[in-house]
Amino acid sequence: MSGIEARFEHRLGGFRLQIDLALPATGVTAILGPSGSGKTTLLRLLAGLEKPEQGRLRVADRTWFDRSQNLNLPVQQRRVGMVFQDYALFKHRTVADNVGFKLARRGRAVRVRQWLERLNLEACAQRYPHQLSGGQRQRVALARALVREPDLLLLDEPFSAVDAHLRHNLRAQLRAVVTAFKRPVLLVTHDLEEARVMADYIAVLVDGCLHRLGASADVFNHPGDVASARVLGWRNLLPVQRLTGRLVSGGWGQLTLSQEAAVNTSHIGIRPEHIRIAAADNGTHGLEARVVQVTELGAYRELQCRLYNGVPLFVHRNWDEPLPAPGSIVFLDLPAQHLRALPDEATVRHAIAKAEVSAGTRKTCQDLYSASCIT
Repeated sequence: MSGIEARFEHRLGGFRLQIDLALPATGVTAILGPSGSGKTTLLRLLAGLEKPEQGRLRVADRTWFDRSQNLNLPVQQRRVGMVFQDYALFKHRTVADNVGFKLARRGRAVRVRQWLERLNLEACAQRYPHQLSGGQRQRVALARALVREPDLLLLDEPFSAVDAHLRHNLRAQLRAVVTAFKRPVLLVTHDLEEARVMADYIAVLVDGCLHRLGASADVFNHPGDVASARVLGWRNLLPVQRLTGRLVSGGWGQLTLSQEAAVNTSHIGIRPEHIRIAAADNGTHGLEARVVQVTELGAYRELQCRLYNGVPLFVHRNWDEPLPAPGSIVFLDLPAQHLRALPDEATVRHAIAKAEVSAGTRKTCQDLYSASCIT
């Protein structure tokens, strides 16, 4: 079975979403981006809750939308499962009735029971949503989405309403379920840890345009541009004032790259775990900085340093490694193989046609779910 081929354009007020992507038939793709970048709108377009102005969409060797052929399959025919942020469970229906909502009567009881067992919800079958924990409600919503064996599963911030201590187990359980699901899964999230744990692929969406799409490790290690780097949690971004071959410099000092940077490079980025530190008196070459703060973060500690021109740099070291105290002067060694030359946001926006963000009218999640059930 083929995966997803989506190429379309959609306008909502002053906001324009432009998508051109191809995803494999299996695996989880996490969609990352700032608020208002079009993540939820993309899911709604895929599900058929909104209609693109232009373009084409194919899922599992079947065309769902093609403007040139005036084809737009209704939601009920798209075989898509959705889990909303608030789960959209019907308060007046039991768990079993929620999972079996709008399923064909024939075989309904068997299929509902199978999914309740699979997600450890058998004991909750006759309970109502208000009698469930947040984790149980999340699993009910997932069972309801998967019981119809959809060709595409869409997850919109599925853990946002769950307490932090429950997320680890729920992520592991969801990961196991979607791995066995063997269908494409799109996960919208703001949580970088969640994306790292769950996703095989990462898509970075900024101002309605797809900046980056690729394997999870590759995207996190090579963000491609400044906007994507910020979305992916890169805080060490040094503004570039001059390029001379492999040499880059700014008010913060000078660095040597492993290869010549592109002429549109505006920043040099590096992840905090790749920076090495040394005392000021050992002759080490690097960027001189002052330690501002040391923060305990469980398995590692974070040093917030400040270069002499005021630019901050963050350094991560193992929790048991001796560290300089706040106020100390250190030299920061930024290895060339870990430096990333990044074009600026203006260059990227110009290349992919920057869109202005404008909020649009939305129906309630329950309204959307009622309309979207596969029959």
